[in-house]
Amino acid sequence: MGGVGLNLPVNTLVYAASASLILLIWLRMVRRRSITITSTFRYFFLGGIMLSIPLLFTRPEWLPAAAWRMAAFFAGLVLYFSWLQLPLNRHYRRTLYVLLLLLVVQQAGMALLQLFAPEWSGMPPGGRRVSGVFQQPNVLGSFIATGLGLTLMLYLLPRKMLAVSGYGRYHRLALALLLVLLPALLIWIQSRAAWLGSGLMALGFCLSFWRHQPLFCAKAVGLMSVGLLLGIIVMQWQHSEMLRYISHESSNHARLSMLMDTLAMIIRQPLSGWGYGGFEFSFQHFRINQSPPTAVLEIARHPHNEILLWWVEGGLLALMSMAMIAVAGGLLLIRAMYNDRQAWRAGRSGAGEATALCWVLVPILIHSQLEYPFHISAAHWVLFLLLLATLDGLTKKRIACRRVGSGILVKGGMLVMAVMIISVMIAAFRGGIELTAVERNGMRDIEPLKQMSPLSAWVHDERREFDLQINALMSYNQTNDELLLVEHATWARAYLLRRIDVNVYASLITILRHQRRMVLAERYRLEAAMLFPADRRFSDEPWYQQQ
Repeated sequence: MGGVGLNLPVNTLVYAASASLILLIWLRMVRRRSITITSTFRYFFLGGIMLSIPLLFTRPEWLPAAAWRMAAFFAGLVLYFSWLQLPLNRHYRRTLYVLLLLLVVQQAGMALLQLFAPEWSGMPPGGRRVSGVFQQPNVLGSFIATGLGLTLMLYLLPRKMLAVSGYGRYHRLALALLLVLLPALLIWIQSRAAWLGSGLMALGFCLSFWRHQPLFCAKAVGLMSVGLLLGIIVMQWQHSEMLRYISHESSNHARLSMLMDTLAMIIRQPLSGWGYGGFEFSFQHFRINQSPPTAVLEIARHPHNEILLWWVEGGLLALMSMAMIAVAGGLLLIRAMYNDRQAWRAGRSGAGEATALCWVLVPILIHSQLEYPFHISAAHWVLFLLLLATLDGLTKKRIACRRVGSGILVKGGMLVMAVMIISVMIAAFRGGIELTAVERNGMRDIEPLKQMSPLSAWVHDERREFDLQINALMSYNQTNDELLLVEHATWARAYLLRRIDVNVYASLITILRHQRRMVLAERYRLEAAMLFPADRRFSDEPWYQQQ
């Protein structure tokens, strides 16, 4: 049940929960006469509109993937806009931070079970690194690092920000334990992106709060140091496969090579880009068509940098859009820190909260420039947006729109959109469960796929069709129906215009040879040999002589 996007069931649940939150917010807003809009959101929205324009020019076979990505972006903007409507006082904001931290603690608990009691973790056995529910170590790492930031925030802010019903002492003790546990867990996860993000975040907290909270800053540094030391000691003494040090040398070379080739693609087509949704196809074919060809070490679906992805696919317009969004976000952070300095000088009780939120955002921001957490994990996207929208609300630079007519239109639109998202996500979750069950059964019984609801089939169209085609090949072995091969070859050729899949190449080449279409088969064999140089199925040895 792994994958990215809606292929990961937990992502559909996160999006459904977010849509439910949007629905509740706008039901609450029905009787309000005004709608809150911040200057930051206006620039985010304008940047999103500009960012969507290259969709009009992408290739038809890439449009579905690109449209889903753009839909996720605008769904995030809807959540951001909806969250701005809530007048969050200090109590509600504190509750939000604690709830988000509890989600991180839950994932930390799962990771610890996966490390030290895998039979109790409920995760598939045999992995070399701890990955939690995200099934990717770096994604888990940045999530834990964000939790560490929330812990530091609640630990360093003035006591009145934390004290609840006289139990502030116990809360601070729990936070102290987390300041030991979370750094140790980050050591065991072995995510360099998380290490970099959490290190910069911790340094930022110390620089910002040392003058105002020197004692608690010193305690926090001491507790985190104990956690780091504990993590290193356990790694030295434990012999578990998941706690063995992982070398990153090959990864460093692959990332550098990917960066250089992505920049070369941008230089080749700087204005128009290569087309939204087509990075996987364009990048691999760009590599093998160079002189000399770049050695392909992995099939990349993403350049491991969010800005580069939009730039290489969407060209100059996408870059300008991302620049607008980045500048708006940067100005928000600067304004928040400036307001906080004024609050410290004035001795206001809420001083420090906005600055702390800025630093809490750092791990996910860093990770988004080194990998693609927002594509893998909806939880990261939602967590980031909620924290950023909360920060935006704290700056108080907003405009209240009081036009009743437009307000009714916006509120109705938000309610309809929330219901639609919930419906789609429920269908996506059910469809994903059905697909996973069929795949685990070896695609022998595909009746559930044929009976899948139209909405579920639409959401999982590519994955469902892939499974049906695998079943068609299995059926051919029983029936020798040549029509099945004709249909599979047609599908495979279209599929390879979107995806790079070693087994699809192999089956297509075999079918083309069977059909005596040798010239076309040789063309695909040469292509596959450059994409998968270690696979003997694509060597130049005659296919009938291979063992």
